[in-house]
Amino acid sequence: MKLKAWFLATRPWSFVMTVISSALGASFALNEFNAFIYSISLIGLIIAHAATNMINDYFDVKTKVDKEGAPTSKYRPHPYLFGEISRSSFLSAIFMLYALVIAIAFYLYLIRNAIVILLLFIGLLVSVLYTLPQLSLKYKALGEPFVALIWGPFMVLGTYYVLTLKASFIVLIASIPIGILVALVLMANNLRDIEYDMQAGIKTIPIILGRRKALNLFKILLVTCYVIAGVVAYLGEFFAILSFISIYQAYKIIKKFEKEIPVNADPIVANLTLYFGILYIIGILIGNYYKIY
Repeated sequence: MKLKAWFLATRPWSFVMTVISSALGASFALNEFNAFIYSISLIGLIIAHAATNMINDYFDVKTKVDKEGAPTSKYRPHPYLFGEISRSSFLSAIFMLYALVIAIAFYLYLIRNAIVILLLFIGLLVSVLYTLPQLSLKYKALGEPFVALIWGPFMVLGTYYVLTLKASFIVLIASIPIGILVALVLMANNLRDIEYDMQAGIKTIPIILGRRKALNLFKILLVTCYVIAGVVAYLGEFFAILSFISIYQAYKIIKKFEKEIPVNADPIVANLTLYFGILYIIGILIGNYYKIY
């Protein structure tokens, strides 16, 4: 039971977002792909994601944003909140995970270059500031923008750079839809929890804009993902349009949200992100395969 509690404390279901972002970056590096370097990079990103999830939970419990009866306690497992893991053990695990991330980044620095250390610094800074009391990005309506940047350009272009030691404008542009979609998972969560978040004194985009305007922004951003995917196709990655197969699923989400924000709002958007991401990556891989052969 204890092992299961630790596993659930990392929120493993969210790691698929990191896998999609890193895989997208790797798909652009098909002709320079190194399985070992990619595996090490992906492991480091997943560990960093786990550490971020856990420090997020730690601070949310500390500030009583997460408590019994809060939406978070109802919609997902929360071992730390319900005392299945002690405070000291939880903190020790967080520090251990961050230490592993630093060790992996240092190893990549030795076999690649110093840019890896810069990426490490940026990642750790955002990870800690995301829910750090008084400075919290998440509860100052900056959660979605930073999530979009981290799971978009930072992870996608970062993975591509670590593999190729090159930057790419097309990879940067192509990273934007994935970043936006991951941010929309958070926005769906915030749309659902708007009343609770207001009572908790939290500022989120839906609270600042109001439910109707925030939902309109949600729809605009969702459409933007497909527009940018179309631009990527126009710029030479034609098969990126495979991602358009997911448009009907996106349409159904919009219609559902217009009626009522469901309890499972964030998993619904996460499922779209996975579907879009897989199609998008397959398209990029097909295009790059033909370029090589």
